[in-house]
Amino acid sequence: MTTSIRPAGGVRPTAPSRRGTADQRRRQARVAAVRRAREHPEAGAGIGLCRYDDGCVALAAVGAGGPAQVRALRSLRAHLAREAWAELVVDLSALDGDCGPALVRVLGQLRVQRLSAGARVEVHGAPPALIAELGARPATAYTVHDEPPARPLRP
Repeated sequence: MTTSIRPAGGVRPTAPSRRGTADQRRRQARVAAVRRAREHPEAGAGIGLCRYDDGCVALAAVGAGGPAQVRALRSLRAHLAREAWAELVVDLSALDGDCGPALVRVLGQLRVQRLSAGARVEVHGAPPALIAELGARPATAYTVHDEPPARPLRP
């Protein structure tokens, strides 16, 4: 089933059935997003989307991560802000080779954008370089000090 929403870049989200648990729907949406990206690579430069719950979107990148994918992901920022307000699941397991620096940057920006808006973000199948770049801690983690740290007295 295909939705009527068509963001810039020609990537059209698909919607799987709403059966099963949230984890099962997430998994089905990841598979559907990868399939969508492979079926119509010219439409979204190897980017596929699948909506699986209200406010939840799976995004998949397939093939060689290059400038076309970076452009497609940049054009999807506003669309994902509207559609993935609760959760964004990113599947990178079908990428050929490592991500280039521009692709890493735009994926990191999408991740931070969604996290700072309060959405849950999952990244699956990321190359080790991307995991290192995104960091282990979520972007919303911070430390608050009630008082400034005491400075040692100098003699």
